[in-house]
Amino acid sequence: MPCNECQELTSHAFRTADDLVNAVRLAAEEIDRGVLARADARNLAPLEQEALDSSLASGALPNRLHYRFRCEVCGDLFTLAADMATGAGSWLRDGDP
Repeated sequence: MPCNECQELTSHAFRTADDLVNAVRLAAEEIDRGVLARADARNLAPLEQEALDSSLASGALPNRLHYRFRCEVCGDLFTLAADMATGAGSWLRDGDP
């Protein structure tokens, strides 16, 4: 059952690349606000982090995004998944059809 903090985060497919950008921005805002937290975050080994930082600094982006989030208030889980080239993807609350 969604809480008052995350009830507005409804499942939807992205229609455009702008929808994807908006979803990433909104997820970041909700993390900053303390409502969402990464559910699958792990600490990278120093060499892994260095390789990732170098790749991102050169302008390389991953082909796909796949992030899991958890509401810190009610525990609901969410998935943000998308193809970076096309912007196709979705924001899903676990359990939604």
